[in-house]
Amino acid sequence: MNSKEPNDRSNGKLQESKDSNMSGMKMMMAMMIACCAIPIAIIFFTGGGLGWWLGRSNQQTSRTQLTTQPSNPQTSPKLASNVTLTPVQNWQTDNHVHGLTVNPENSNIIYVASHNGLLQRSEVGQWFLVGKDRSDYMGFTSDRTNSQRFYSSGHPVDGGNLGFRISENGGESWQTISMKGVDFHVLGISPSSPQVLYGWASMGAKGLFVSSDSGKTWTQPQMKGLTDTPFDLVVDPEKPDRVFATTRSGIFESVNRGDDWTAIDETKTAPILSLNLVKQGDLTIMYGYRFDNSVPGIYRSNDNGKNWEKLWSETDGVIVKLAVAPSNSQILYAANEKNQIFQSQDAGKTWKILS
Repeated sequence: MNSKEPNDRSNGKLQESKDSNMSGMKMMMAMMIACCAIPIAIIFFTGGGLGWWLGRSNQQTSRTQLTTQPSNPQTSPKLASNVTLTPVQNWQTDNHVHGLTVNPENSNIIYVASHNGLLQRSEVGQWFLVGKDRSDYMGFTSDRTNSQRFYSSGHPVDGGNLGFRISENGGESWQTISMKGVDFHVLGISPSSPQVLYGWASMGAKGLFVSSDSGKTWTQPQMKGLTDTPFDLVVDPEKPDRVFATTRSGIFESVNRGDDWTAIDETKTAPILSLNLVKQGDLTIMYGYRFDNSVPGIYRSNDNGKNWEKLWSETDGVIVKLAVAPSNSQILYAANEKNQIFQSQDAGKTWKILS
């Protein structure tokens, strides 16, 4: 899909072009804020400083305590024994969404990894803080074969880096199992072989790392051809060696666990930020938030990113995370940089905002 530049020969068209350009710039800057990058919007637009535009400032963003409510044992859902779920209000205020996953056993239950801890939305629309940990979950993913197993990285409340952590009890407690002192800003997991994990380290270590034993040990691939820091790392639903990285230069694909990368040319001029994959028969369906110059929004590709079909553009800003329900591929979730959460029940054709 090729974008067309507006005709600016008349004053009216020129103003329209300026407004469009300003709108696009605002979306890009909002995206960077959602990734906790402070001065990097300027770098993004000038094209300099590889790897720095997604970096985090040494200064931690101020943390705001979320407003909680007294818990009612009769109404608070318990997905696992001994999981503390604290009702919370207005979690979107002074917060960032860094991760979004769907419970593999119940497509109406989602988890949001945020700047102020892990959140769960129940099937009846209640929001809860999970467990007692209120760390900044910069990297987050979950095991679709085990609803109680989560992985995370980021920053503790008192500063520093969390390393790579695992929770085996639905987010109630966490254990650092490897990469101490490292901050993974992005984590990706293989749906078919969940012991295979990919992570992009931004602090304490730099670059792409791969684990074949559920994060106990990591190796660093050669990364030939991957020139930019990824927004997202998404693994093929059936092939753990095949991984996609979304960057400001487009989508890059590796079929050998990150050693060699090839750009998908059609995404260079309209990069994808958030990405998720669904297997339908012989096809691998891509859903992504696309920075099309004329109509940014959520798009779908049925041919490995060569052509994109617009599904929805009324996103009220940049979509920073996309998730597909493991138990029902028709159900999609999206989070924008304003921390609004949306749901689609028809594979992205129509959407509604969740309270």
